[in-house]
Amino acid sequence: MPNLTKYSAAVLSTLMVVGCGSSSDDHNPAAAGGGAAPVTPTTEIRVLHASSDAPKVNIGVNGANALEGVDYLTGSAFIELDSASYSINVDAILPDGSTTTVIGPADFNLEADTEYSVIAVGNVADGTLEPLVLARADEDFGAGNIRLQVLHAASQAPTVDIYVTAPGADLTTSEPTLSGVPFKANSDLLEVAAGEYQIRITAEGSKDAVFDTGTLTLEAGTDLLLAAVNNTLTGSSPVAVVAWSDEGTVTITDVNAGSELRVVHASPDAPEVNVLANGNAILTNVPYPVASGYLNVPAGDYNVQVEPAAAPGTFVIDADVTLDINTAYTVLAINELAEIAPWVVTDDRRRIATEAGLRLLHASPSAGNVDIYVGSDNDISDETPAFSDVPIMAETGRVPLAAGTYFVTVTPTGSQDAAIGPLELTLEAGKLYTAIARDQAGGGTPLGVILLDDLVAD
Repeated sequence: MPNLTKYSAAVLSTLMVVGCGSSSDDHNPAAAGGGAAPVTPTTEIRVLHASSDAPKVNIGVNGANALEGVDYLTGSAFIELDSASYSINVDAILPDGSTTTVIGPADFNLEADTEYSVIAVGNVADGTLEPLVLARADEDFGAGNIRLQVLHAASQAPTVDIYVTAPGADLTTSEPTLSGVPFKANSDLLEVAAGEYQIRITAEGSKDAVFDTGTLTLEAGTDLLLAAVNNTLTGSSPVAVVAWSDEGTVTITDVNAGSELRVVHASPDAPEVNVLANGNAILTNVPYPVASGYLNVPAGDYNVQVEPAAAPGTFVIDADVTLDINTAYTVLAINELAEIAPWVVTDDRRRIATEAGLRLLHASPSAGNVDIYVGSDNDISDETPAFSDVPIMAETGRVPLAAGTYFVTVTPTGSQDAAIGPLELTLEAGKLYTAIARDQAGGGTPLGVILLDDLVAD
């Protein structure tokens, strides 16, 4: 479960300052010579980032940042503050570190003894991003029970039916717990006995689940808002579910979400290869320098083997890897054949409407350590490297960039003599670009690149 203590502390301290906006004497008549201080009515509020194409955001309250760098699928705990009117804004963090206001400022009158959930829903790309505010009375519920509220916050999903059943219940003979739920609609509070449940989502009128939690054990006292959101992780389900409690958020994905895996043949003098997982061929006759698309596989432990296609059973790579659910991986076979090795990297595939994501990987055995320049023109004589002394089997990570034209140049470390490039790249916001430095076929120079993601022509 995400640790949101630092967010909660930041919100509490900021809101108490901006909410009170005066000295302690203003709320304490006794300090000014009066009688006993009256009890100040309080309210509670929390915030959830549920817009799948929005960048990290700052949440502002009365002109000051209360939360900073809140990412998709992240929600704060409830924060108690004085009942009053507050101005709340959401600012998107742009690639250069500046911000732009994408929601608000909007005034919210927070009434006493009420819990408010503010959810950022919709999309940045089509201008539908907005705050959705849910309010409920601040009250306890029955001992031994759980309390649930369901929200359709998945902008890319149609109207749905939602089933909350005993594990394994037959949907064909079950009635939906909630039927015909459109985007932005929410249920009332549902109070049921603690125990084991299964939550499934279908298209309206269908009995075929497009999302399935499997068995969930919900203990007495559990109080959750379950928000269906766009799935940006793994698997074919259009949605994931954010389980939002007073402690923060946990993302629940479809029980069949699995892992995503793609393979890159980046060993320059190796022949065509077959790739096996737990003894089963998943790719055959892969030439250099070719990359596969993503393959969805069950999460778990795998023995991955690579063999020359012409010599089955002669394994040049034999390695154990663990693939986690909800995680995408790129597995590269790198180095020359005599020292061939697997290199496993994780991939962030969420597309963000305000930025292009550029990622560069070093898989060239002939290049040695390199410097990488990312500039606005092809002249690097007056520039410093964006990344210095990068060894083989190292990468830049995903670099957020504003849309535009860039020139990427790779040089031996300490030199400005181009080994690769300058490569002119026109990058669009909302897209991902990956390039892998490689040797020529057979090994050695001239060096080239393997292009992945949106650098590959349709």
